[in-house]
Amino acid sequence: MSEYKVIIAGQLEFGSPRAYNQVMEQYAHRMENYYKNDILLKPETIFKEDELTLDVPRTVLPSSERLWLNTLNLLERVVTFSIAGSLNLWRLDAGVMIDHYKLEPKSDRTTVQLFNRGRELVDQRDNEQEALNMMTKVVTRFERHAQAYERRGFVNYRLGNDKDALYDYTKSISINPLMPESYYGRGLVYLRQDKMSEAADDFEAVTKNSIPHQAIYWMAQVALGDAYLELGRPADAMRIFGMFMKRKQRIASLDRYDRRVAFQAGQLYARAGRTKDAINAFERALAAEADHKAPAEDRIRQDLDKLLAPSSGSGA
Repeated sequence: MSEYKVIIAGQLEFGSPRAYNQVMEQYAHRMENYYKNDILLKPETIFKEDELTLDVPRTVLPSSERLWLNTLNLLERVVTFSIAGSLNLWRLDAGVMIDHYKLEPKSDRTTVQLFNRGRELVDQRDNEQEALNMMTKVVTRFERHAQAYERRGFVNYRLGNDKDALYDYTKSISINPLMPESYYGRGLVYLRQDKMSEAADDFEAVTKNSIPHQAIYWMAQVALGDAYLELGRPADAMRIFGMFMKRKQRIASLDRYDRRVAFQAGQLYARAGRTKDAINAFERALAAEADHKAPAEDRIRQDLDKLLAPSSGSGA
């Protein structure tokens, strides 16, 4: 029987004692009678009665096909009772992701419908004020909607309303400290305010609440490397950029970082006397796609040529 690695993380909000009690009863009944207790998550470890939530900090478990399918099916039923939140489930085979499910409320409850419409507006340029108004309606109806605060924070950040963005991101984190998007957004605000230490802390929190198969994990790593450079920690920045270049996960949205990160890593390797690593990094920068945030190709080639010149010597 094949064994996989399963990663589960997230939080669901049920909003009322009635909904919470219903889902608890359903979970216990189905786990015992339908699935014969072959479930990865036991109810006593994930249900929080005082907050009316289901909380799963990033949890890594060995799993059979049966355990995976049973747990997925049960959580798909559980999410129908929720009013906010999300759960991510990944299944990996020898480090390769073979399944990913993101479970979110999709019921006809007013709060759920308002949030889903508002989230669409957030992604549309020139609809910022309508998006803000919609997310405000959501949190007015249900004050523990961490995702709505995060999305409102994103719009405020985009509009340059840093004070409001900080409030929204911090509020989101206070409700759901497991959601990496809120830490990432707040970290970007801190970067813009030149609060590098606070930004670094938030980007580190992103990596603790996400996995390398998510784009946000690596986006936070790049931002963390930038913060370390500003904090005068080049060795840490070099380590982070090196990890980014060696990542095994191929996520298309990350390609835009390759040239800039490789160039920065090349400079850091060169200063550290690691000439071979620097040459490799500069060559990778030249091979990467163009990026307006990265130096021009001529500049990268200039730095590379200095290392390749006979007088440059050899490095480790």
